[in-house]
Amino acid sequence: MSIRRFSGTLKPEFNPFKEDYLTEILTAVAGAWASIRPPTRNEIEDRITFRLAGRLANDPQFYDIPYEFAAQHWLLGLNGQRLGRLDLRIKHRYSQRDYFAFEAKRLHVGYPGGGFSTEYPTYAGDDGMMAFVNGQYSKGLPCAGMLGYIMDNKSDKAWAGLKKCIESRRRSLRLIKGSQFAKSALSHSIANGMQGTSLGETAHDLRSHQLRLFHLLLPVKTA
Repeated sequence: MSIRRFSGTLKPEFNPFKEDYLTEILTAVAGAWASIRPPTRNEIEDRITFRLAGRLANDPQFYDIPYEFAAQHWLLGLNGQRLGRLDLRIKHRYSQRDYFAFEAKRLHVGYPGGGFSTEYPTYAGDDGMMAFVNGQYSKGLPCAGMLGYIMDNKSDKAWAGLKKCIESRRRSLRLIKGSQFAKSALSHSIANGMQGTSLGETAHDLRSHQLRLFHLLLPVKTA
């Protein structure tokens, strides 16, 4: 598998949310997902995300990427109060504060005894997309992302289901008028990812600024 090379250098007009930096982040995460051992049917989100972060932090193919990766990172207030916990925080090594955050959710979850849940409402809910919309995560920052672990490898079904769920919650999610869940302009960044990997975007009006939210959907290989 061909892996994109990272220069590890900064342009003079450093901005961690420029599209070249976002492309590096998305390329790395999609590549790392293609390299890790597939999650088991009952593996929980936190454990999956720890393994993904471990691959990004320790695999030699990512040694020259200029970012630090931290799973289950606590956001702290001035007096040490816990404001929220990011599933995956990605920070450029020369950035003092700005970071890119991913919130991770399992999709198409099967349970012992034959139970099944799409988990679309959870993905779009208070502990998912709404955590960014309400400012709990990435407050004041212009970009963030969602990771969707598709546990049954049915990527097309997950895309269609999320699109319908997100559209039904336009008002609460503060989607910008005329925008919708759609293929990302940076989809070229996941070209070397696992087959079935997809990248969407939504745009949100948070009054103080607009939020560009990426949706990286990662299929789980099934036996």
